Amino acid sequence: MSGETTIGIDLGTRYAQLAIDVPGSGVHLIPNRWGQMRTQSVVSFTKDGLVAGEDAAKISLVDTRSVWWDMKRHLGTDWVARMNGRTYTPEELLLPLLCLLREDAEAHLKTFVSSCVLAVPAHFSFPERGALARAAQQAGFERVRIVNEPTAAALTIGAEGLSLIIDFGAGTLDLSVVEGDRGVFQVVESQGRRDIGGMDIDRLLAELLCRRAGVPFSRYEDPRANLMMREAEAIKISLSGASRVQWRIPPGIGTKDTLVDISRGDLERLIAPLMGEVVRMVDKMWRKYGPHRLLIVGGSGRIPMLRRMLTERVHDPERLRSSPEEAVVVGSAMYANQGKERLLIDVLSRSLGVMGADGGVVPILHRGIPLPAEARKTFTTYGKGDLEVTVVQGDGRVRSLNRVLQTIKIDRVGDGESVEVVFKVDGGGLLHVEVKRKRQALRQTITLENDEAGVTPCDLLTEIGIREERLARVSSPFPDNFQHRLQILMREVRSLKLEDHALQWQALEVIDKMIREIEQVVLP
Repeated sequence: MSGETTIGIDLGTRYAQLAIDVPGSGVHLIPNRWGQMRTQSVVSFTKDGLVAGEDAAKISLVDTRSVWWDMKRHLGTDWVARMNGRTYTPEELLLPLLCLLREDAEAHLKTFVSSCVLAVPAHFSFPERGALARAAQQAGFERVRIVNEPTAAALTIGAEGLSLIIDFGAGTLDLSVVEGDRGVFQVVESQGRRDIGGMDIDRLLAELLCRRAGVPFSRYEDPRANLMMREAEAIKISLSGASRVQWRIPPGIGTKDTLVDISRGDLERLIAPLMGEVVRMVDKMWRKYGPHRLLIVGGSGRIPMLRRMLTERVHDPERLRSSPEEAVVVGSAMYANQGKERLLIDVLSRSLGVMGADGGVVPILHRGIPLPAEARKTFTTYGKGDLEVTVVQGDGRVRSLNRVLQTIKIDRVGDGESVEVVFKVDGGGLLHVEVKRKRQALRQTITLENDEAGVTPCDLLTEIGIREERLARVSSPFPDNFQHRLQILMREVRSLKLEDHALQWQALEVIDKMIREIEQVVLP
């Protein structure tokens, strides 16, 4: 192979995949060192350091405390893993996995690989995108481009006209409306949720399996938890093609070797509220744009209940010509070689602005604008002293859901001085901010994906915000005293932000169960 070799990477929450687009030959999946076409997205701590992939997955069967599966969900936040007296950020945990993927690609292609296209969920914020780009650079990829997962899938599908693409993977749900016209694909709108994914379905099913086996389910400490999650994933996949499976309780789970019947109906009763929420989001976007077709990619899109509900309430999903699990990685590889034959134009998923003097958000770049994009706005100072320019992501309608990305401090501004703020977002969704003082011709440039300082830790708060929105949608039919109790409960959850990490997420799981029960009653 000659020239710069660029690979596409689908860094999924549960599995990662690699592909390369070879001119004249098409896209080829790249196998890993174990001969498999996908690598488990897991990292484990050992006495020799961090290991990733299949080696780490084996350790998860005996020790859950030193194994991490969901690093991607924690990117750009204050979450850390603690092991042997030190902490590891999500970036540091992803580093051995990304190194593993690069080495596998180089071994298969027999050449150095220094460039990649990384697919990320459409709802990823700038700190999350920047954190992933930094991890890839530290793993040896000198040139890193980022593309939204459903956007990459649009390249694979290559359909003319307006398409609504559902990317339902293990960790996230993303929706994108994409318009295709003679090889040019433009994203009209993207939105997503990080609290809906195949792993959430597996967790519900794992809890059912534990009840059938007569043992408690523990997500954090019990080594059996990962085994039960694997069993649940296998049963879920089987129930996509069969109406009933017999599950043999593994050794070490329960008190005896027993066969247990699990039906598709059992699974569907568990996931009905979650599927209802997915269909509600799809229906809302379908009504807004009236696209020509509905397409599903991602492994969770194979669930028969989802396809049935979409057919009944929204539109019949079209069948794909290729595997839905491979659409994102194939599209990522195609994105690396886009040119005259195909061109992809992405859009900004959330608005960007700065915090005004009154506490409101002054928008500078609006949601939905095509990327790359650049905008500037001039502000006039009132009074003398130091000035803080607070960069915010969000639309400003719900203040608690706006995310503070950066606070830029400027020393000794004068009264009535003009300050220009420039936002630049590249094609991969990475943000660059410039603050220019016209009077003194000074310029301060902040590249957010390369600067962690000032990023507000909000992992838990973001998750709470998502659940607040869900509660707001379903609580209106209930009396005021019930809604008051919900507010008290949410305040109690917020107070957990100083507690142990496991306790925080256990509390959110309790909230999730309560919301699902309410949704089952309220939502159609």
